[in-house]
Amino acid sequence: MMKKYSVGYGFLLIAVFLTAGGLHALAASEITIKASAPKVVAMGQQFRLVYEINTRGGKFKPPELKDFEILMGPSTSYSESTQIINGRISRHVSYTYTYILQPLKEGDFVIPPARLSLKGKVYESGPVRITVVKGNQPARSGAGSGSQGGKAAAAPAAGTGSNSNLYVRMIVDKTKVYLGEPVAVTVKIFSRVSLTGFEEVDMPEFDGFLKQEIPTPNLTSLQREYINGVAYNTGVIQRYLLFPQTTGDIKIDPVKIVCLVRKRVHSSPGGFFDDFFDSYQTVRQPILSAPLTIHVKPLPAGAPADFSGAVGTFGLDATLDKDSLKVNDAVTLKVRISGNGNLKLIQAPKIDFPPDFESYDPKVVSRIKNTVHGATGYKQFEYLMIPRHAGKYRIPPVVFSYFDPAAGRYKTLRTPAFTVTVKKGEGETGTQVITGGDKEALKFLGKDIRYIHTGPIRLKKAGYSLFDTWLFKAFYLVLLLLFLVVVFAYRRHRKVMGDQQRVRNRKANKVARKRLKVAGQHLRRGDQSGFYEEVLKALWGYLSDKMLLPVSDLTQETAARALEERGVSKELIERLLRVIDRCEYARYAPESDAGAAMDKLYEETVAVISELEQKL
Repeated sequence: MMKKYSVGYGFLLIAVFLTAGGLHALAASEITIKASAPKVVAMGQQFRLVYEINTRGGKFKPPELKDFEILMGPSTSYSESTQIINGRISRHVSYTYTYILQPLKEGDFVIPPARLSLKGKVYESGPVRITVVKGNQPARSGAGSGSQGGKAAAAPAAGTGSNSNLYVRMIVDKTKVYLGEPVAVTVKIFSRVSLTGFEEVDMPEFDGFLKQEIPTPNLTSLQREYINGVAYNTGVIQRYLLFPQTTGDIKIDPVKIVCLVRKRVHSSPGGFFDDFFDSYQTVRQPILSAPLTIHVKPLPAGAPADFSGAVGTFGLDATLDKDSLKVNDAVTLKVRISGNGNLKLIQAPKIDFPPDFESYDPKVVSRIKNTVHGATGYKQFEYLMIPRHAGKYRIPPVVFSYFDPAAGRYKTLRTPAFTVTVKKGEGETGTQVITGGDKEALKFLGKDIRYIHTGPIRLKKAGYSLFDTWLFKAFYLVLLLLFLVVVFAYRRHRKVMGDQQRVRNRKANKVARKRLKVAGQHLRRGDQSGFYEEVLKALWGYLSDKMLLPVSDLTQETAARALEERGVSKELIERLLRVIDRCEYARYAPESDAGAAMDKLYEETVAVISELEQKL
């Protein structure tokens, strides 16, 4: 009896350990929070503060980081692994919160513990002690650290010490531009040391400019270049196009780079085999470029009435897909503006279509490439029109004005006018042909002159009363029934509106789509910050309304747990969390020229919300 009981109990215990729930209980028996960060950092240096938790779930509360600036975060990641060694099952769960910080002042600081609330218990990490020391700013000279022109690079002046062997410069093609005229910026490094890589590259914010990245290959090797007779290994780190948005002197902050340099630290006393026994180590060497100043001139007075801010050199072309059609058929006018300049900021030209044409907002198609010579390509506007009356119509010329910085004056382009013949549609009889005039005036035609009545005349008996007819009684009955229906509908509406949670649940998808519509507007304008913010509002608002949870209590963990309880697949939950992570990351570290990524993220968000709506 005792043997049978112990064997059965053993099988039961093994079954429990082999289930996911048993593994989770085993892993969660000892919950820990590990905090990691460098012990010493320099002023201006960015570093990572990482909290690793060996369980997923609960509410994480970060510490107060008053002595540090949060550059990004928290970004989250999750990993899970299971091992069976000699019949022993072990499971490792890691859920991390990562912050990118920068110190605000020098001194010794203690970051308080972070807390995790899970199942009524509170777990704490240990405090983090960090010493912030004075940053090693390398000596700079105007020639060696930066340039305010596009001339050949020059080495640093004498007396800059080791910095003459390693420096970074910002090179611009011009320092005096008009408002809206692009400035090409090249960030280039010059080295005469054994450079093994970069640890940090901190580009300026370019405040006062609209920044567009120029596609730049990854820097995998340096090229040999002679500067004032001295050989340097050089390489381009990044190129940008900057479109000034304000006038006056705009200052561009320096580029900050932490380089990894391989140095010899020990050498044998001498001999043929010295090179084989030398010792080397990699050291961090920060370098800093010189700041730049760009003088932005305002556009001259006397701009044409249709001028909307286009600056550059452009051409204009317009085509009509058909010049003869029937009433209620569609016709498309394509207007293409091509050239070099601030193409992305160009607005659709205003066209006065005939009054009898129903027109819609134009569809915009862009093909723009950023180069060191500016933004080149075209922007096409497609106007869809539907004529409502037959006749012969004239579409006026398309007019586009821009400022040419090379010529220093405004220029106006004009296309030929178009003539469209609209024929009567099938089954349409007696349509009046009107080729001009105001639409509002057409509404009153036929009211001042009445047609001669030619039909039979009906006579009524004397003493006739409408109130005695069956038609009036039926009409009165219909009104009574309509009143009862309105009363019933009103009471039902009040009952439904009284249940706020039900209303929120029912309208969650509608509210989310409204926010996504606003995000789409930011996407078309290229406003990355506004786009990612509205996408996050749409996702969190939808989850709050659909699952009846306050937004303040929603985290990725609580949302995932609530969705799992409602039967949503893990694959769909992971897609949702990936979208949220990408949005949160992009808000703090926006990408440049990220139109394709934003389009893909927008489509993924719509798909995720649609699938969640079907599941929930």
